[in-house]
Amino acid sequence: MSSLIKSVALTLSLALAPCAYTSTACAETAAPAIAKPDMKQVEMHLKQHQTYPATRAELLASCKNLMEFSDGEKAWFAAHLPDGTYKSSAEVMKALRK
Repeated sequence: MSSLIKSVALTLSLALAPCAYTSTACAETAAPAIAKPDMKQVEMHLKQHQTYPATRAELLASCKNLMEFSDGEKAWFAAHLPDGTYKSSAEVMKALRK
């Protein structure tokens, strides 16, 4: 009985923590660490490369393929931009600062 309990415990621990044993596989699938981007760089991008009016979905789609921002910075932008339609870069920046 004792060995059965140990086997079940080992099986559960391996199933619940696969990253502990295969760190390279999990590192590839882990979510990026959220990092606040340089807001001056965000504002410059929004002024120079975005057309308005723009919805949140449109802003996120254009942000998705930008190489000048990391995945973590893109995640921060997505997490902090409320739903809505924005008429200018100033409106986007105001929403991000709230």
